[in-house]
Amino acid sequence: MSEQKPLVVIFGASGETGRSIVEGLLRSGEFRVAAVARNPSKPNLVKFAERGVTVHQADLLAVTQERLREILTGADCAIATLPPTCIEAQKDIVEAAKAVGVRRFVPDDFGTEAPTGVMYLHDQACPQSSHKLAIREYIKKSGLGYTFIEVGYWMHFVVPWPVQLTGFAADLTREVVGTGDVPLALTNLSHIGDYVARVIKDDRTLNQTVLIWEDEKTQNQGWAHTERKLGSDFVQQKKKIPEAELMKQLEAARAAPPEQIVMRYIAEYRYSMYIRGDNTVAKAKAAGALDFKELYPDVKAPTFEEFMDAFYESPYVPYADAFET
Repeated sequence: MSEQKPLVVIFGASGETGRSIVEGLLRSGEFRVAAVARNPSKPNLVKFAERGVTVHQADLLAVTQERLREILTGADCAIATLPPTCIEAQKDIVEAAKAVGVRRFVPDDFGTEAPTGVMYLHDQACPQSSHKLAIREYIKKSGLGYTFIEVGYWMHFVVPWPVQLTGFAADLTREVVGTGDVPLALTNLSHIGDYVARVIKDDRTLNQTVLIWEDEKTQNQGWAHTERKLGSDFVQQKKKIPEAELMKQLEAARAAPPEQIVMRYIAEYRYSMYIRGDNTVAKAKAAGALDFKELYPDVKAPTFEEFMDAFYESPYVPYADAFET
């Protein structure tokens, strides 16, 4: 890759979103790419290295400012796609990026639109740690250039999974929460990197929030297509979760011990999206986000139905290991 191309450094490149972004940047052919990971020997990182990605070893929970500055020197853009335990560490990335002249930082958002006071992961993390909205404010106060990127909800977790896929996550996809008629901004995980490549080279998106989305559909619309594809017998797998039942689940999840925090994340995401209706294009734009489709009208995003057809041909399950029961 040419040394004249801008360098993008990805923190958390071995995760689902991180891998999508690395792949998209490589496909674009317009960037030099570096990946930062605690364990560079992971197979996907080894494969990235074979394709020209520079892989740096660093544990964000222990890394020094000196090491971060070394990694970020010469970078045009840094992107973080991190687990919740590393959200606070983004402050160290910000300080190092400022010190060496990084032009733009994209923090770990890559989720749905939501206001304050709804989701613990979004804005209510424990006192000794930061949350996503707090990191946004920290970046703004720092003076470092930024782009906040939201991607709606992954299509993979809205499509009802076929019967050969089993376990906790499969059961969740077969539940219709609330009325099922609330619209959802949706994106195929595999395409996020291609869209990020467009966003980070565009000066119009500097110091802005961008909503990346491919389609906007309801759960009921998804099930209607599933019935056309898999038949009415499969639709018997559908389970309805009324709002009152979801609220009981939410109350229990918020009262659960810390080791069950993932259940709180799930319940609050469902409350935000399916009951409150936060994850819509209109609400994201009303909150100030730029619309990806308006920025790049030449991008022909696939529909949710097209995604579903491909998924039923060859199901791909993100975080498969995490959802095994």
